[in-house]
Amino acid sequence: MNVPFPTLFVDLEIVRKNIAAMAEKATKCEVELRPHFKTHQSKEIGKIFREFGCSGITVSSIRMAEYFLNDGWDDITIAFPANVLAIDDYDTICSRCELKTLVISEEVVRRLNQNLSHELGLYIEIDPDYGRSGIPVSNIAGIQSVLAEIQNSEHLYAAGFYCHAGHTYKARSKAEVEETASQALEKLSILKEHFPELPICYGDTPSCSVLEDFGPANQISPGNFVFYDWMQVQIGSCSPNEIAVFMECPVIEKYRGRNQVLIHGGAVHFSKDFVEVNGVKSFGEPRLKHLSEETYISSLSQEHGIIQCSPMVFKDIQIGESIQIFPIHSCLTADLMQAYKTDKNLILDHLSGIEKPK
Repeated sequence: MNVPFPTLFVDLEIVRKNIAAMAEKATKCEVELRPHFKTHQSKEIGKIFREFGCSGITVSSIRMAEYFLNDGWDDITIAFPANVLAIDDYDTICSRCELKTLVISEEVVRRLNQNLSHELGLYIEIDPDYGRSGIPVSNIAGIQSVLAEIQNSEHLYAAGFYCHAGHTYKARSKAEVEETASQALEKLSILKEHFPELPICYGDTPSCSVLEDFGPANQISPGNFVFYDWMQVQIGSCSPNEIAVFMECPVIEKYRGRNQVLIHGGAVHFSKDFVEVNGVKSFGEPRLKHLSEETYISSLSQEHGIIQCSPMVFKDIQIGESIQIFPIHSCLTADLMQAYKTDKNLILDHLSGIEKPK
């Protein structure tokens, strides 16, 4: 198929297989799957999760919570530290569903409690030495202080602990992911010793894709696995056959002196994320029958993309056709493109393309 403009395609059969595999793993490992919907942000794709028994979901923003609330989801976790400037929004959503979010400090807990009129669940965010946000897992006294503030409040309750081991994204093999994730989970074991009654929600796609034992965790909340992407292939989370999305981009020109192809597809379509292999940065991987390290998107500007090609691939690509490309980071690509097309020419909804920010 040839398209005149950059277009994001989704293979719903692969999506369904990816969801089925993660749901089966959760059942086998006796953990609750609370999938993160930040990757697909689509009501239609969200409905597929219901087929596999998912009832509680995770999102990354208030706006996303409202979007899925309006599609009938009534157990929602906003996996982002609570924003005291948005207390009225939390309160409105709490009046319609079971809402949870994350907290890190006693001050935020107090301010939430003082201004809410409905019940809100709070996960205490734990940092497993990743360094993004959360209370360090070794700071038991700090965790106890925040928990006590929650337990002494009128409108809040302790939902448990939430942990994102984002440093697994630095791995470049399944073995490295397993080692990093296992170390993070081992550190979380101290929470079970001190707070055995509270569940631990743990989640990142690399960990959840390769582990067969989640140790002290009771819940998992991976998101990217629904689509996967070329970064996840490099990490060791999946194979190319498990990537459910690809960009279709028009071929504009060929540069014979340097085996490069100009496509209409730039940073506003793919994002600026990249993977580096053997010192070479790739901003996307052409979806070819025979993948090659010689063929990759070597640079992106706003609308332009340059594909560095092997001699054989360069010869095969023709001006006036379009080429399929695996995105480096499907979450960002989906957010930028704002809609999906299927092989049946259907357009699937996406939060960013339907509802504008307030």
